[in-house]
Amino acid sequence: MEHETFWSTLDAREREALQTAGRVPKEPYLPGDQLLRQDEEADRAALIITGRCRVLWQGEAGRTTYLATRRDGDLIGEMALLDGGRRNATVRALTKTYVRWYSREVFEGLLTRHRDIMRKLLRSANTRLKESDHQQIALTSAPPQVRLARLLLRLAEAEGTTEEQGTEIRDVSRQDLGDWTGMGRDAAGRAITRLRDLGLICPSRARRRIVITDLDGLRRHAFAPPDD
Repeated sequence: MEHETFWSTLDAREREALQTAGRVPKEPYLPGDQLLRQDEEADRAALIITGRCRVLWQGEAGRTTYLATRRDGDLIGEMALLDGGRRNATVRALTKTYVRWYSREVFEGLLTRHRDIMRKLLRSANTRLKESDHQQIALTSAPPQVRLARLLLRLAEAEGTTEEQGTEIRDVSRQDLGDWTGMGRDAAGRAITRLRDLGLICPSRARRRIVITDLDGLRRHAFAPPDD
């Protein structure tokens, strides 16, 4: 299914308004750079021009939960700005990323002058929340042996790059996979070994990377009937 971004819902007049109002830093954010931090006061939002960012929630003992990946045309930080609270997640760059920043005052002014932008923003946010809920249910309701497969499919769709061996997912460790599936690092390691033995993934030569060699096979494994 094609990813619909906030930017893609805007008409030419609305796009011009956002381009005129925002501020684009000269230098891009590099992989690993933090754009927004959980629990900080929300004072600005951003539109991703090019690049991809990962949204993570940090819980107890430093464990994280993967929430989403945002890409070209997506907004980040807008909901905390609207409700006036603190941020409920951290956003980090996965690739070289350029954004257009909007201060609280500028963002609120845009929404006041362009009511259709507010309507489209809320529709986009509602769609993203529904997708996130469905994906979390699909993950947490799965038996432990297929949770990893479902998570890898989600990451492949949002972040995967095509390589000679297959679809590569970058910047992910066994600890990450264990935290994000709720399995723990050791169980995630065993699940990785099983998927590798089934010929569905292979180790990458680089650290913190996984290559899916059989995407269709991984999907069948992730959503096969329980008796299969």
